[in-house]
Amino acid sequence: MANIIFGLVSLALGLWGVSVWWWSVVEVLRGVVPVLLILLGLVALGAGVTRMRDQNSSSNESDDFV
Repeated sequence: MANIIFGLVSLALGLWGVSVWWWSVVEVLRGVVPVLLILLGLVALGAGVTRMRDQNSSSNESDDFV
């Protein structure tokens, strides 16, 4: 029960804060979104390179056994 009350109070205070300091929230989002896009791009690039490397190594291993 305490968790529900804490959650409702936090939600209410958060909504109040967003409505009062809307422009500050927008400024934070304008700064955070490009950084997140860069980080997600790096993660996707790393995953793609790793997948290609794994596919190349598995195709090379299967050729060794033939």
